[in-house]
Amino acid sequence: MLTQSRLRQKGMATMMTAFSMVMLVPIAGLALDGGLAYIVKARLSAAADSAALAAARGLSGGSTVSAAQAQATALATTFFNGNFPSAYLNTDTAGRAINAVFTLGTGTGTSGNGIANGILQVQVTASVRSATYFMKWLGYAYLPINTTGTATRRQLVMTLVLDKSASMGTRTTTVGSLNPGLGSTSCDAMVSSAIQFLNNFSPYDYIGVLPFDYTAYNTYPPTTSYAAGNAAAQVIANINCGNNTNTTAALNLAFQQIQTVNLPLANNVIVLFTDGVPNGVNATFPIRTQADTRLASSCSGGECAVPVCTTATGSVSGVIAQAAGFNVNSGSLSGPFKMFSSDATPSVPSNGCPNSGTDFVQKTLAYIPATDYFNNSTSGPYDNWLYQVNSHTAPAGTSITSGNSATKNLGDLWSNYPTTGIGAPSNKFRSGPYQNNFRPDLANTIGIVSMNTAVNQANAIRGNTTFRPVIHTIYLQGNAGDPVDRAFLQLVTNQQTIQPIVYDSAALPYTNTAYNPNQQIGLYLATTTTQSLNNLFLQVASSLLRISQ
Repeated sequence: MLTQSRLRQKGMATMMTAFSMVMLVPIAGLALDGGLAYIVKARLSAAADSAALAAARGLSGGSTVSAAQAQATALATTFFNGNFPSAYLNTDTAGRAINAVFTLGTGTGTSGNGIANGILQVQVTASVRSATYFMKWLGYAYLPINTTGTATRRQLVMTLVLDKSASMGTRTTTVGSLNPGLGSTSCDAMVSSAIQFLNNFSPYDYIGVLPFDYTAYNTYPPTTSYAAGNAAAQVIANINCGNNTNTTAALNLAFQQIQTVNLPLANNVIVLFTDGVPNGVNATFPIRTQADTRLASSCSGGECAVPVCTTATGSVSGVIAQAAGFNVNSGSLSGPFKMFSSDATPSVPSNGCPNSGTDFVQKTLAYIPATDYFNNSTSGPYDNWLYQVNSHTAPAGTSITSGNSATKNLGDLWSNYPTTGIGAPSNKFRSGPYQNNFRPDLANTIGIVSMNTAVNQANAIRGNTTFRPVIHTIYLQGNAGDPVDRAFLQLVTNQQTIQPIVYDSAALPYTNTAYNPNQQIGLYLATTTTQSLNNLFLQVASSLLRISQ
């Protein structure tokens, strides 16, 4: 029989147990409900991060910022719902919310909104309510869970540089149409593919279009309103092709446009489409005042002593071009032309000398100077190059655009053909008053100097440490009857290894001795058929979106 003391002790124990239960159950409940909330929080954070990345990628398309934001928010919501389904772990469907905020950086130094200029920040905030199982007895049926996912996207500042030289062929589709189709010429296909290319970008991006032939056209500098009214697409649609190929001036102007936008932290890009070897030299050319031996229309079958037409010194600033044919013993030349469409027409002295065409280039101009108008050296990797040698035919079955050639001239070192062509074996005068200067009277020399300056201009652009530009290229090789070049665009894009092209008989790559590991490496994409152009443009587009979390 229990004594009264024992009964009191038992009662005290019961009371202590009851009191402990009152304290321990909420604590245990808090731990269990808190653990569940932690799991919900982790999954919610992952879903918000995924949604932020999706929103940053989903900004492409839409002609206005609000349209792009709506599209991106819808994509963010889709990704969020896929990663955090409705009622996941019994979360409250009524308390579920997601919101995307897009903030363009205005920060410079210690001022602005704290986000660097040229950076777009995408923040996705997500909220749910996590169900409770024990704490609801204390009046807490749900625990609010909130999180934020952040992604950043560098703004794109891009100039699309499009070769509209004569070798591209004449438009057969409707000039001005925004849906021209591939057509039957390279010019048609370039226009069609470039218009579609614009659909991959955002109204936060700066997009410009720069067509070029012997002149670089400052037609449509980069702007964020490029999609409004299909403005940039219409510029492309209006392109027709003809004349020569001044790649150096086009690259120079494209970089000027990037500098004008002035967003050093943006993704600054030049996309160059071309179908072959450049053939325009930009310089201040000295007037020829001394007689010498050279090629001229008045010579019969080769070089001859050509008298001067003036003894008055002077110069002409502009473009001279190889107009047709890289023939080692002749060739049609042209000029002077404007380097940029905004330039004045080049002024030619009224001194009785020829003032245009082949005679102007051969008789009026003394030589091609050591630096071009943009301060690029006219010397470079092609100094000793000769184009009308080393012919190769693409392998049987290679897809080649109709009207183009399956057999092309790749060129070779002139030292391997020491007796071939006028001026052999050099692109410089070997004697006379202008000895050791590049000669303007030979079509081949104008071509190789154009190559040198374009490569040197690309190197100068890529070497800019403020904007760190990258140059991507698309090469439609084999167009018309012009020569092709294995290395040119691979040098322009800073490839570490020079790969063979379809016309090479040997498939062995070699190291690019001009490769610079401190500069950006661009894409080098090449094809022999216009049917592939749209895919190559898409490859460039997919490389341009840079998202970080």
